[in-house]
Amino acid sequence: MNDPHVKENVNAFNADASHNDGYLYTTNAPYSAIVANKRMSDAIIAAIPATSQRIIDLGCGDGVYTAEIAAAFPQAYVVGNDPAQTAITAAQRRFPQAHFAVGNVLDMATQPAERFDVSVLRGVIHHLPHATPVSAIANARALSSRLVICEPNGNNPILKYIETHSAYHIAHQEQSFTSDTLVSWCRQAGWQSVTVYYIGFVPFFFPALPARLIHFFQPLLERIPFINKYLSAQIVLVCA
Repeated sequence: MNDPHVKENVNAFNADASHNDGYLYTTNAPYSAIVANKRMSDAIIAAIPATSQRIIDLGCGDGVYTAEIAAAFPQAYVVGNDPAQTAITAAQRRFPQAHFAVGNVLDMATQPAERFDVSVLRGVIHHLPHATPVSAIANARALSSRLVICEPNGNNPILKYIETHSAYHIAHQEQSFTSDTLVSWCRQAGWQSVTVYYIGFVPFFFPALPARLIHFFQPLLERIPFINKYLSAQIVLVCA
């Protein structure tokens, strides 16, 4: 891919991996990022059938989440790929229990030729160029019979405001999309069944004290209609 948006984004994440031996939200992460990441990981792992034998983590970053999937499914062949070479090098060194390769979800020529039971797109779509999310989701469909997507901020107006003013979000060209938009893209990509879950209320890089308070009430908040849809921090979609 020669898209300048993709190149700039890859460069930003390569810089993160070089300076931090991983990404800021996984290596030396603050409390808020730790609990937010755990909630996302729990939801993704719960959406992967226990019998899965082959799982691909598309846009795996520094490999932390891929390693979590490998630990949860020790019987499975788990592979992660990402266009950021520095991140893949760090992942290969830190997590030998999984397999890693440089690859771009927008370029099928960089993807494995074989099929997988499940593909995962965790926090990937909001980094992609505007015209390409459907292509990424369609490519995941070409690779697997089930797709798990996890995306931040989409329906939450407060978090959407933060992402347009945060230096980190701006540097990494982050945006967010509503659950309705994500579902529409999944349908356009050919997935027949799309189930949506609204999870997590702790934002990344949030002060520890209010993050602990929100985390305490999080299980209750996730069960309240409207509150969960419009104030949750993450959206999970399971496509089949």
